[in-house]
Amino acid sequence: MINLLYQFVNKGSWRALSFVLAIALTLFFFFNINQFVTELRVAPVYWVLLILWSVVILWIHGIGFEIRNIIWKIVFFPPLGYIIALIALSNNLIG
Repeated sequence: MINLLYQFVNKGSWRALSFVLAIALTLFFFFNINQFVTELRVAPVYWVLLILWSVVILWIHGIGFEIRNIIWKIVFFPPLGYIIALIALSNNLIG
């Protein structure tokens, strides 16, 4: 099941989306560091870690690393990164 879902997002357009989202989230972090710290200071620690983990997932997927082991496919599952990043952006926690 994981292999099927991973192959669905293992296409060029999804990788481009991952790359663009990773760049955008990273730039929001670096250029809005004061707002980023202020907004996330009141957020739970696990939520901040999830946001940072989603950025890592998006960078790995967007750059094009080929993951072969099923365990690492689960850990770096791109739809999970998309969901967390979109929730964070919609809640104005990053930008």
